[in-house]
Amino acid sequence: MAFSDLLGQNEVKEKLNRVLETGKLGHAYIFTGERGIGKKTFAREFVSAAMCTNRHGSERCCRCKSCTYLESENNPDLLVISADDGKSVISVDRIRDDIREAVSKAPNFSAKRVVLVESAEKMNEAAQNALLKTFEEPPEYAMIILLCDNLLQMLETIKSRAVIVELRRNTNEEILAKYRKKQGEAAASSGDVTPELVCSYADGIMGRIDEIMNDGDAMESRRTLSKLLPGLFEGSIEAKNSIMDLIDVKSKKYDFVFFSMISFVRDAMVLSRFGMRTKIINADFRDALHALGGSVGYYRLKNALETIDECYKNLAKNANAELAVDNMLIKLGMRTASGY
Repeated sequence: MAFSDLLGQNEVKEKLNRVLETGKLGHAYIFTGERGIGKKTFAREFVSAAMCTNRHGSERCCRCKSCTYLESENNPDLLVISADDGKSVISVDRIRDDIREAVSKAPNFSAKRVVLVESAEKMNEAAQNALLKTFEEPPEYAMIILLCDNLLQMLETIKSRAVIVELRRNTNEEILAKYRKKQGEAAASSGDVTPELVCSYADGIMGRIDEIMNDGDAMESRRTLSKLLPGLFEGSIEAKNSIMDLIDVKSKKYDFVFFSMISFVRDAMVLSRFGMRTKIINADFRDALHALGGSVGYYRLKNALETIDECYKNLAKNANAELAVDNMLIKLGMRTASGY
């Protein structure tokens, strides 16, 4: 069956396998779920099977021209649309012109001609309305796949004309199964990466496993942050500036640093209240975090946790990132009544 190599999302697998086995393929699908949940992976597997000209049940043959060209990422019957570099929206021209041209011709080698739109929520209202025309009168051979992080940003008229495939957060057992599989595939793994850390950071999202296992800089930033936090809470400008550099708002690759900061502060808070034997996420830094909890105190750490969490949420809302992070770090370093 299709998707046999993919872990988790059993309901999605059953739903899509049933469609492939019956051959009753819809003309439009929306794969939705949080960033990193596996939308593109599942959609590409579904598309590969749908385009296969010699499919057996739900399983693609891997030998026909469609499968062969897809494997080499050179199948002209698949068009992938995403926002242009430096652009935050997918323009109406991309949707109207590119999709119209793509679906105007029958497939060359495949059972279906497919258009896959990445980050479909970046289509503005005009672009989504332009897409409706194809949705309303699609050629029999055409299929449109939308990948969407936030379904609320899609027009109701779009959603009502598509089959919605919702990917949900995976269980810790599924996360650990993927982690162990990746461990087996890796030439070497960092000793810093524990199952507890993986489950906590992944929070049900498979894509974060690769990030934490493959990004040596992420683990190094975690070690550096553990050394800088005591200085930050003591009001050290040097520690504040170093953490600002770690967060690196310009690259927008700050998720793991924020996770580390939040988990360190939470662990220190718990240790200060319940003692050294308490179960924590960052057990490899237990002594340092216990010392941090003792010097900073439970209530100040509790307020700090709220401050960090609020800043992280504001960044997701396109706040002035550099200013927001700077204000957060200044507040964390304050021990007066105006701070904590």
